[in-house]
Amino acid sequence: MESSLWLEEGDTVRARLGVCRRAEGMSTAEVEATLAEAEGYAAEAEAEVRQPSPGRLSFAPAPEDEAADCAARVSEWRRVLALMRAKGWESYESARDETGSQRAADYENWRQSVITRAQEDEQRRRDAVHELDVDLRLDAATGRRIRGLCARYGITPEQLLAQLAGRAIVTGDGTVAVEPFTPS
Repeated sequence: MESSLWLEEGDTVRARLGVCRRAEGMSTAEVEATLAEAEGYAAEAEAEVRQPSPGRLSFAPAPEDEAADCAARVSEWRRVLALMRAKGWESYESARDETGSQRAADYENWRQSVITRAQEDEQRRRDAVHELDVDLRLDAATGRRIRGLCARYGITPEQLLAQLAGRAIVTGDGTVAVEPFTPS
């Protein structure tokens, strides 16, 4: 799932999912009361956008984000209430709400893909700690010999140098030696 899941026509999916979770088991009257409360918060948030209050905490969400979040909640409470009335439900059950259930499933799939990508990135970082990336400049004669050897054995210069380094040993007198081998 793509990161666009977070935004749905300007509303946040998290706000919509939160409403469905909170509405679980609520009666129609309880949903109506909660909708009225959410509409009050939305009005306050809109007023804050129009005229921010002085001394707003620096770590508080931006007024526009807060207003969008409140509007998403109001929209979702209205959808839940309309669904309950249309279906004649006495209480809300998210399992019977196809739209809410689909959003929750989409969100969970998206969340899992984000977690998987983060784990894969972390594994690549761990693996990269042991890698050595070298930019090597050789004189023309040495470069021709390396390219000739690589062509003969069908390998890249990086593979040949990695094989040489993997077989290198430090002798007792401190010199570096490579036993004869056939590149593969």
